[in-house]
Amino acid sequence: MRLRIACRQAKTLALALSLSLGIGGWSGGVLAQEVVAEPAAIQEHVAAPEGVQLVDEIAVTASRTERRVFDTPQSVTVITREQIEASPFDNVEDIVRQAAGIYNFRHFALHTNGIASPLKMRGVGANRVLFLVDGVPQNDNFNNAIAWVAFGYIPKKAIERIEIVRGPMSALYGSEGLGGVINVITKKPQEPRQTNVTGKAGNGHTFGGDVYHNQKIQDAGILFTGGYDKSHGFFMTSPIESYNIKRYSQIGRIFGKATYDFTPQSHLTYSQIFYIHNQGQGRPNFHNTLGLFQYNLMYEHKWDQVSFRGVTYLNQAAKTAFQDTTGDNYTSLNRKEKFPLPSVWGLDLQTTFFPVTWATITTGAMVKKIWWTYEEQYMKILREAGAQGEQLFLSPFVNADLTFFQEKLIINLGARFDWIESSQGRSWDSRPEGGRPAYDNSYATTQWTNFSPKGGVTYHPDDRTALKVSAGTGFRAPSLFELYKIQVRGGGTFFRWANPDLKPEKITSYDVGVERFFTDQFWGRVTFYQSWARDYIGDRLIRQFRRGGRLFSEYQLENISKVNIHGLEAELKWDPRQDLTLFSNYTWNVSKIKQDDANPDLEGNYLPTDPVHKFHFGLWYKNPDLVNVLLQGNYYITLYFDNENIYKSGGYFTLDASISRRFWKQVELTLDLENIFNRKYPLFVAADGVTIVPGFLVMGKMTLHF
Repeated sequence: MRLRIACRQAKTLALALSLSLGIGGWSGGVLAQEVVAEPAAIQEHVAAPEGVQLVDEIAVTASRTERRVFDTPQSVTVITREQIEASPFDNVEDIVRQAAGIYNFRHFALHTNGIASPLKMRGVGANRVLFLVDGVPQNDNFNNAIAWVAFGYIPKKAIERIEIVRGPMSALYGSEGLGGVINVITKKPQEPRQTNVTGKAGNGHTFGGDVYHNQKIQDAGILFTGGYDKSHGFFMTSPIESYNIKRYSQIGRIFGKATYDFTPQSHLTYSQIFYIHNQGQGRPNFHNTLGLFQYNLMYEHKWDQVSFRGVTYLNQAAKTAFQDTTGDNYTSLNRKEKFPLPSVWGLDLQTTFFPVTWATITTGAMVKKIWWTYEEQYMKILREAGAQGEQLFLSPFVNADLTFFQEKLIINLGARFDWIESSQGRSWDSRPEGGRPAYDNSYATTQWTNFSPKGGVTYHPDDRTALKVSAGTGFRAPSLFELYKIQVRGGGTFFRWANPDLKPEKITSYDVGVERFFTDQFWGRVTFYQSWARDYIGDRLIRQFRRGGRLFSEYQLENISKVNIHGLEAELKWDPRQDLTLFSNYTWNVSKIKQDDANPDLEGNYLPTDPVHKFHFGLWYKNPDLVNVLLQGNYYITLYFDNENIYKSGGYFTLDASISRRFWKQVELTLDLENIFNRKYPLFVAADGVTIVPGFLVMGKMTLHF
């Protein structure tokens, strides 16, 4: 029945996309005239069938080794450096939102969004998309640093490309990626030298600047980019109360990379990220400061039939959140929430073999350790509260790509085993709200194991067509935050108990798709997907009471939900001229609660903040001698804001643009325009008000190239 519905949707879709002239501008590619330069052993294994031009897109995320996107069984999108530079946005979460299957439910002017990561993929809900930088996990078991800052800490100038793999990827990457994986690949030092300086200014009293330098001298190379941004911000609430102020922001970021080539086949790379911000969240005593410090050391060596890659990394985040209280109409500071440098250390080793011409086998193992501490400091009373915990991950994995019949049939198989231990768990509070008794709880060590298989098949019936089927499983281990931290909000009116007995969330998924180059300039892809998720972690209401005229609500985190998901992604891209690209994509997604033990009345409801229908379309005109223009539209239909499906938006449309021109080779002017029609659409809707976007935004930039 669902397949028949999907077919009818596909027919309607094809007509709509024909009228809009193409999708997937950030997804597909034309057939290239030249083979991408790769090491001999790898090039042999990604070569196209005889007589076929190689598709000019290579990705590593889908199988941990270089493969043509056209050959991967999964639905993969590569956003190139040129597309990233042309985007009117600076943050990764805004750049990728044009891709099929993805929705960004926040706005960068909001700055932070509590403990909910902003991106959703294929309808699996918040905090279930794995984010990588050069293959290194960033939201390690959701340590909250990513949710607080989203993905804006990666300087745009440092990004070479962004790879998006849809569907669960725990077979290669373990916990987190129930909906898919986003991997940001940063640039390498190169010749000739590149140096530039950019200044920018926009509405909301926003200004900033950055520098970029990239150079390689013989065997050594260095890349450096850093910048500073400041904004007086915007009002983003409706109605605006007397205690509301603009959401302001001050941000500094640095990315550095140093490389050394021992031989043409042996490379050492060190990279480092430094990020700091001070951001206001709409009230005088409701703001936060955050520092991110990340260090990454990678060694690669390639022989004729074997390649090795080893990465060790340390990710640290130090945050202080300043919380006000409803008791005095938000006029005073109630407490500080401190996360004094939670840390993640990891080691990822992998080896790729080419034992025969038709097989590529990648095997390896990962070890990861997380240390997490949380403290509360109260301003008006003597009170001690906090939490702590540690997690250890040990995970071997294997992946195989097998090709038959002169590359017409490609089979992918993979699996990973994860052993996870949570220990040193503790939470304490000497004076809880609502008359609750003091507590100091220590928790027993907990262990989980998970086996994550995946498989897929790509079949090329002819030189221009790919038929694809893939299936896999994913899981997300409970975070230290969910296991041990007691969440208090609203001056104590909201109180959520952590749960050290939580089980990992799990998902089983498959997709079926077809991808075709109708001509060298016209490409399309349609994919149907279906998923079954279980043991979703959610809030169970266990008690409500009134004290002093205030309503107190008490919740418990539990594995309470089953979610059924199905949808359709359709993409087209057309290059009618060498300097013009037309694109669009459409996603139809249905994510419904199948079972909720805490509240059966929710069964059959849609998951919140994920539209049923998503349209993206636009054009990209590339003429360096005249002007470069990227125009992109976004249309979202049927969006719910709560589990009860009471608050709903029928839909909204936005139009964004970026216009740039380079003068005398040294000066480049750019004008970025967001939400051109000044739509004040809602981000969140609740009984006590609406959070809205700031409307039309403009940013002018001048870049000097040296």
